[in-house]
Amino acid sequence: MVMTDSKTYSKRRDLMIQSYNDFISDLQEEGPEEETNGLSPDFLEHFKFIIKSKALANFSPLNFYWVNLVDNLIYVLQMYQDADDEGLTDFWTEGEYAKAFLDLAEQGEEPVAITAQLIPLLEGQVLGFYHWHLSAHHKAKENPTLYQLVPDIGDHDLGIRVGETHMIAPPDSHNDSPSLPFWSKSFSEGIVSIDDDGGELVGGIQPLKVLMLDDKSVPIKGSTPELDHAIDAHIDQLTNAVSVIKDCSPRCYEALKIFTESIILIDEPGIVSYSLQSLPGYSNINVAERDFVDLIDDLVHENGHHILNAVLNAEELIEEDDDKIFWSPWRQALRPIRGMYHGYLTFFWAFALFKDIYKAAPSSLNKDQHEKAQLRFVEEFLMLKFCRDQLEHALRMGKINNEGMKLVREVNDQLASDADYVANVIKSELTQTNATAINQLESELAKAKTNFLN
Repeated sequence: MVMTDSKTYSKRRDLMIQSYNDFISDLQEEGPEEETNGLSPDFLEHFKFIIKSKALANFSPLNFYWVNLVDNLIYVLQMYQDADDEGLTDFWTEGEYAKAFLDLAEQGEEPVAITAQLIPLLEGQVLGFYHWHLSAHHKAKENPTLYQLVPDIGDHDLGIRVGETHMIAPPDSHNDSPSLPFWSKSFSEGIVSIDDDGGELVGGIQPLKVLMLDDKSVPIKGSTPELDHAIDAHIDQLTNAVSVIKDCSPRCYEALKIFTESIILIDEPGIVSYSLQSLPGYSNINVAERDFVDLIDDLVHENGHHILNAVLNAEELIEEDDDKIFWSPWRQALRPIRGMYHGYLTFFWAFALFKDIYKAAPSSLNKDQHEKAQLRFVEEFLMLKFCRDQLEHALRMGKINNEGMKLVREVNDQLASDADYVANVIKSELTQTNATAINQLESELAKAKTNFLN
């Protein structure tokens, strides 16, 4: 799973692509019936047309995201038809429509009745996302098509993504945001027609700036107008970070090149970089309160999530539940199996990255940055080692299946092969400051082991 060759990486990515193809095939063959309780006739008529579109024939991250929108609609529809009040409440309150659901609930509406009113929002986004991002041409009929902006792909009022590689920059922020009404879109003509309070805004489609990973172009998008305006400076920093990864850790670079598809820059103090299982290859990288070494770390760490998610999007590896019974040294808190599993298989990449950087000692990093790399890989080794027994226990509990455990044991084997090297660094190479930090960490882990693992 972790330290392997590019052929194996590609095979694992292909698992996700096949799961996409299978889902599309099932929808094309079975699809919704002409009259489906809970879905509007207009939606059903429109959906029957677009599911046969050539735009859906091949996998892409945004196509995969669209499939997840459809899957969510199917999931809600099943609960609606089964009158599953508890399931509906959980779905709506954990998502982007929580406020609308809670407002209606406060008025005394029951979950099934509220769902009948909110399903059109899900229908609208399935259609709107398809026409805004996936179709080559679109022309609405009597009413504009609504597209709800998606911040996770970099949408904001003055810089709205269009497809994987383009954006539109309206001259003014429009009052209808985050629900954007548009009449037509044409990639060949390079324009989008947006309905703005009765008037029409026609905006030109612009290509996004890109980060190059050898011959692969990775589109970069800011999540705010300020970040989009400063995109060239951020690309310079990203290019320098990638250069360090490529020179010092070819294994991390090769994985980055295969799995990272787009980078969204975010500027939110207190929020860590993140990625979504429903958006393969899209890394949301926080540039607030982060230094250059953190940037290198975030690129590789989020790519680690993409690698794991590629398998999770095709296979069941763990038994999802909310039981917070596993102690996470990264969060300093009890976590459910998903948090522990993801943590173990993604923070390993930080260990691999910083071990490689420390050993390479590149001249592009100064003394403080090199010392930080030393601290990071030793910290990660100790925290990963702490978590191994918990994952073995999770296997015995049935929370990880055998396929899921194969990935864990690949990490275990790599850690075992590096144990002597790490021990030698701890014994004879740590700076005084790092030695103090490592001693403190070892003390904290020993205490946590007594409190949570015995």
